Parts: sequence; C-alpha cells; structure tokens
Amino acid sequence: MSDSVLRLHEGDPTSLWTRTAVDLLGLYWTILPDVRIATPARSARLMALLHAATYDAVLATWDAKWAYRRRSPAEASDRVRLRVSDGGVPSYPSEHAAVAAAARAVLAANALPGDTARLRALMREAGEARIAAGAAYRSDVEAGYALGEAVARRVLQRAASDGADRVWDGVMPTGAYVWQPTPARRVKVPFDALAGTWQTWVIPSGSAYRPSPYPPPGSAGWQASLDELRRLAAGGRTVAQMDRARFWATEAPTARWDLFVEEELARRRWSLPRAARARVWVSIAMYDAFVACWDAKFHYWLARPITVDPTMNTIFSTPPFPSYPSGHSTISTSAAQVMTALFPDKAKLWDDYAVEASNSRVWAGVHYRFDIEAGDTLGTRVGRAVVARMNADGVR
Repeated sequence: MSDSVLRLHEGDPTSLWTRTAVDLLGLYWTILPDVRIATPARSARLMALLHAATYDAVLATWDAKWAYRRRSPAEASDRVRLRVSDGGVPSYPSEHAAVAAAARAVLAANALPGDTARLRALMREAGEARIAAGAAYRSDVEAGYALGEAVARRVLQRAASDGADRVWDGVMPTGAYVWQPTPARRVKVPFDALAGTWQTWVIPSGSAYRPSPYPPPGSAGWQASLDELRRLAAGGRTVAQMDRARFWATEAPTARWDLFVEEELARRRWSLPRAARARVWVSIAMYDAFVACWDAKFHYWLARPITVDPTMNTIFSTPPFPSYPSGHSTISTSAAQVMTALFPDKAKLWDDYAVEASNSRVWAGVHYRFDIEAGDTLGTRVGRAVVARMNADGVR
C-alpha cells in the first residue's frame, strides 16, 4: 500500500470523515432537486448524526483500549516496521476502523446509491492501511468495524424516529406578506416545512425559544429594513460585500463552520477524543439552531424581500422557504457560541464570522435586517444552552 494512502489514514479519522461528508454535501448541493440531504436543515442533521456516531465510536474504542492495553504489531515485534504514527495508544480495537464503520453507515443511510460503494471502499481502506502500516492487527480492525457498526445502529435508530421522514401535507397560508414561491425556480413546496418539529439534541423543542413577531408591515422597523435592501439593490453593494455574500452561499451553511472547526483542530493537535467532542458539540448546536429557526419560519410564514418588492435585484436566487428569521444568522451565532467556549482565545474571530455570515444575507438581498437580528438572538440562546450541556459532560 502506498505511503500516500497510509498517510491519509494516519491522523485523526474523524477529520477525514468530516471532510468526506462536506465534499459529499457539496456535490449534492450542485445536483438539486435531490433534497434528502441538500437542504440547509437536512445538511445540519446529517453532520450532527455523523459526529454523534464518530464521537461515540471514539469513546467506545478508548474504553476498550485501556481495558485491554494491547500493543501494536510494530511495538510488539522488531520484525514489523511502523510506517506511520500509532498515536501512542493501545491498538485494540482500532479507532480508525471504528470511526470509519460508524461514519460509513451514517453517510450511506443518507447518500445516493452511487456513493455507497465508494464509502464502503474508503472504510475498508482505512482498516487495511492501519494493518499495512504496522499500527494494527487484523483483529484490531475487525473489532473496530464491529464496534463502529454497533454505534451507528444506535444513532440510526434515533434518526429513524426524529421526525425527519414526515412529509408536510399542509396548506400554505395566503394573504399580504405571506411567503410565496420565489424566482428563479419558484419551488412551490417550501423545503422542510416540518423541520421545526424534528427532535432536538439539547434544547427542549424547536418552539422553546421562538422569537417574537417581526415588525408589522408599514412600521418604522419594517420600512427601515426594506429601505436598506432597496439601497443595496440600487447599486449600494460593494465588491467585498458581493464576494462575501457568495462565499457564505456556496455551500450548506453548516459546512463553512465544519471546516472552521477542522482548521482550528489541525492547528491545536488535540487528542482524538477531545477533537471528536469539539466536532459533535458544534454540529449539535447548528442542528438545534436550524430546528428552532425552522419552527419560527413556518410559524410566521413571512414573504421574502423579492416578493414584497419584485423590482429589487438579488445576488443569487432566494432560497425556497420563508424569511423570518435568518437561518444563516441563527446557526452561525449558535456555532460561534460553542466555538468560543472551545477555543476562547479566538472568540473575536468566531464572532466576526457570525456577524459576516449574518450580514451576507442582507447584502445578497434575500433577508431583511430584522430577520438577521431575530436569528442572532435565537442562535445565541441555542448556543448558550448547548454550551451549558457541553460544560456538564465531565470533560475538563
């Protein structure tokens, strides 16, 4: 097996599978209307399930490793050369195999059929690479696979009952300032109308922190937000604003934050359990934030700016669901709260990212300023709840 393949599977396996999932979502977002994953809420759900499975797989392997304390092949025999780092931990069971099996099962349950074979091949490669590198016995790998698959079954059992399979069959409300299909695609059924009812991980329910109503049409707050959008549409956008609006719109909103976490963990080189913990809490914060946001969106059913004033131009097409509050604002503020708790020396950076993500939706012309403000408040409440739960998990 080539050195490049061995190095691919040398480090933190949860990082490899996070990036694999982000790449998969990026592909699916380009081939809509496959909306099983390629919507904001479902992308967040997938990453939360993935990181819950991989984190629990890591914890389970660590428990067994220190119970059995098996030395790796290279450590046990001078005849075996260690071609990569073994991480300085016992080899049984293999954490790389366990994470790969857990991640493969979660991703395959949500992926298109053509991708399941590749995911299985990557899982098998992860185990074979550790054997070829002298870091694991085959029995370590097989035990890791079995452990990861057992964890994934529990996670997928939760997913099967979280409400995401329910199909909305309601009737859209009518009237002035009520959401209508928007150009250019004019999707008639808004994405994930029931996402606000999905099972949450930390907050009591999607409706627990529901924001107050938006400013009444014709009020000073309403008019100020509309005037801001009109100024931007009439040539008031800077090149930098247009570029940043596109940056935040090109992927699932959660993907940007997932990669921020990856970049930070790569710099800090935390242990595998601590790194996997960071990923899962950020993902849970974003997922719960989406559920809370979607509850409010489909409680208020507010029309998008392009519906209120069709003469306004936008940088890109308006997403096919109601306006209030902003999903980008809600999830970004929630993620920033958790990342500040995890990486407090970078608190200003996370806050700056959240502010930019929020503002980007106004710059693009797809959200009112009051959408942003409500999302920021909602995301802060969700993020604080998740941080409180995280701080109670016994890790110091």
